[in-house]
Amino acid sequence: MFKNLNKILESNVTTSPFPHLVIDNFLDTSTVNDLHNELRLNLSKEKSEQVVQEIETDNQKQYGAYALTQKNLESNPNLKVSSEVNSFFKSKEFMQSLVNKLSGFLEGSTGFDKKNILKEIKQDTLNSEIAFLPPSNSAKRREIHLDDTSVILGFLYYVRLPEDYSFGGSLNLLSREERYLFKSKIGTLACDMLNIYPSDLSIEKTYDYTDNRLIVLCASGYSWHEVSTRRCAITPRITFHGALHNSEKNNLSLYAQNKILGNPLKKKLKHLFKLIK
Repeated sequence: MFKNLNKILESNVTTSPFPHLVIDNFLDTSTVNDLHNELRLNLSKEKSEQVVQEIETDNQKQYGAYALTQKNLESNPNLKVSSEVNSFFKSKEFMQSLVNKLSGFLEGSTGFDKKNILKEIKQDTLNSEIAFLPPSNSAKRREIHLDDTSVILGFLYYVRLPEDYSFGGSLNLLSREERYLFKSKIGTLACDMLNIYPSDLSIEKTYDYTDNRLIVLCASGYSWHEVSTRRCAITPRITFHGALHNSEKNNLSLYAQNKILGNPLKKKLKHLFKLIK
């Protein structure tokens, strides 16, 4: 499986709306077929409830998504291949390949130098798990969001069963632009109320939920993304996902030092209250 790391080295970095990698056909065909056969038989809401809980972020459930950790996978003899693949995504070799490929962009995005980022790998601040969304007529996986301020980079690896004829469930990357022409509170409030100007967040790139696709995102206060609504699904939406985290509380990323970046959308009531004061 580690031979596939060469594909990271040979890949192209896309820099807009923020630095990221997309590599199709990342794992070899035999491994992907084994994953299909294994996950087809063992992923269902009913079975998952026996060993895992719904994913939560900030104490809010993520639209019925379920997680299988490495511990869950290792304890289930029916998920041997999935356990091996997840272990690969948790490996230091995998994460080092990503950091080496994206080091310059990671330094610019986070404010950390490559040496410190590689040190985080040695401290084993890596995680990976399988997240899956059970079949439904209409399900939203994630709203527009930024990853946690501790994240240096994150990755997604898609497994899509051949019999999956759903649509939607794509990854949208959004660009943040300051489009408001009025600097005054009254002007901004009027624009917001009348919806004259477009939002300061807009979708710039969309990547389909495609089998055997790896997506890697450089985290920052500008790496906004979401997963679109998935419709008419009779199979689960399956994703291996994980991240490299910053463990140093006294050495914060640029985003962690400026959390206002996490609130780009104009809040009408906020401006109204300021006008009243």
